[in-house]
Amino acid sequence: MNLQEVIQKYIKNGYSDELASSKVSQDLILTAIANSKYNQNITIKGGVVMHNLSNDKRRATRDLDLDFIKYSLDDKSIKNFINELNKSINYINFEIIDEIIPLHHQDYKGKRVFLKIKDNYKNEIGTKLDIGVHKLFQLEQEQYMFDFNIINLGANLLINSHEQIFTEKMKSLLKFNIRSTRYKDIFDFYYLIDNKLLNKDKLEKCFKILIYDDKSINVNNVKDLISQFEKITSSRLYKINLNNPKYNWLDKNIDGVIDKIKDYLVNMETVTI
Repeated sequence: MNLQEVIQKYIKNGYSDELASSKVSQDLILTAIANSKYNQNITIKGGVVMHNLSNDKRRATRDLDLDFIKYSLDDKSIKNFINELNKSINYINFEIIDEIIPLHHQDYKGKRVFLKIKDNYKNEIGTKLDIGVHKLFQLEQEQYMFDFNIINLGANLLINSHEQIFTEKMKSLLKFNIRSTRYKDIFDFYYLIDNKLLNKDKLEKCFKILIYDDKSINVNNVKDLISQFEKITSSRLYKINLNNPKYNWLDKNIDGVIDKIKDYLVNMETVTI
């Protein structure tokens, strides 16, 4: 495989140079994980899942976030994990560069790993992995087929359920209030709701485990959640940032997006009662 040729294919398909390079890195890492002995010890989350669910290049991301399942996050284990990936795709090499660094930002703790991906044509791509640990085993992970049609590869992997994705994003919003900088999450909420990708019973279960049971958030039920959501999304400054085209990947009216999310939550409250 020639990395530069694949990057050019993504650029011709409408990706920027930077996002095309990131997309190729993600495709190769996910394919390698799926082909490795660790494929059931990893769950994929974050923007790369939303991008694949939507198949919309506007939701493409530079980041690749994953959690280890019943696998150590110490540096030695991470190095063993990367070494295992090198057995998974012919003529592609993954190499750790720089130090593995601890992550402590917003509501996330984990490790960041900087990688160099090389082919046998001496092409190289630099990328990074953010790795956490999946501890809530009562939240079942789902099998999902990532389809990388441009490079004729695919990866059958575990991902956070749609309901967990929604809830993790909502938890972050509630925790950081108008200080949250994850504006794309609002449009992710809308996408998951509008495309009927959520099961309300499963979502309520995720709310309870991840939000209601977390006493640092002070949200005990859907009614409290709606109240906090309304306060945050009615902030003038917050809505100005939402209007930035780099966050509004669906190119939707902001008020319409917020209203649809709120209506869905209100309907959940009615069903719960």
